[in-house]
Amino acid sequence: MLCNLAVGVMEELQSDHAGAFSFAVVDASTRDGVKRLQELRPGAGRQIPVPGVVVDGAIVFDRIPDMDEFGEWLDAATST
Repeated sequence: MLCNLAVGVMEELQSDHAGAFSFAVVDASTRDGVKRLQELRPGAGRQIPVPGVVVDGAIVFDRIPDMDEFGEWLDAATST
């Protein structure tokens, strides 16, 4: 359920911030998901938290942030 809520938040933010980001869900309960987490780990420098948010290889949240928190982070990260 939490994953579905997080995906819904990300989809809403993506529509509000058209073109600012894309996202992918890594399902840690599958073999492919575990493999993807292992691929991401070297860039992150530590074990990837589940749930968590990784952006360009860096862990930016070690949990699922709420919509406002992620929106604020996104605005700061994409401002020039």
